[in-house]
Amino acid sequence: MDPITQYLELARRRPELFVPSEHFPLFLDEVTLRRYAAATGRPVGVVYDNSPYYLVLADLCLDAGGPYTYARVIYPHHSSGAVVIPRRGDRFGLLSIFRHPTRSESGGEFPRGFSEGHSPAETAARELEEELGARVDPDDLEYLGDVQPDTGLSSGRVQVFLARVDQAAVPPRNREGIHGLRWVTEADLQAQIAAGLLTDGITLAAYARYCCRVGGGRSHG
Repeated sequence: MDPITQYLELARRRPELFVPSEHFPLFLDEVTLRRYAAATGRPVGVVYDNSPYYLVLADLCLDAGGPYTYARVIYPHHSSGAVVIPRRGDRFGLLSIFRHPTRSESGGEFPRGFSEGHSPAETAARELEEELGARVDPDDLEYLGDVQPDTGLSSGRVQVFLARVDQAAVPPRNREGIHGLRWVTEADLQAQIAAGLLTDGITLAAYARYCCRVGGGRSHG
């Protein structure tokens, strides 16, 4: 399936991703899309398919200066994944990860992953086991709400869960760049955020959800 045909089929299946807007008008007719691509040589439609994880689109939009392409990342499922906050007693589990997109060491992250067709709770439980080595029943996870990590780039909506972990989990070796696990108090976690040492957007958003729903800064059982 060529990029424009795949794009129009996606628009039929996921109309919520192509809602009409006077602020960002979209061209969704095949003739206009193909004419623009042929005239400019610019890619239009689904320009990168990394299924089952995500797709990169080049939408054809319109403003006062005329038509132009605008790239965005969308996900095959309505939920792009889940992030889980591991708690063991009064401490939070932070993974040490080397991230390929930034080619740098992450300051610390909560486990997270793509849905791959599973429910958000199942995704959270799977990631907790794969990345932390801890097993928790999906029904025992506490749902804290959703976050949208980067609305300027992506349609992604991530579900946030709290997991109470009993065992001293040890992250297994894998190819995702994970190479360590730290259990920190909430005071330490906040100090790292304040010092700019912990900068991962999904982790910060998940902790904000935790503070609002559970109540950060206090001791919890």
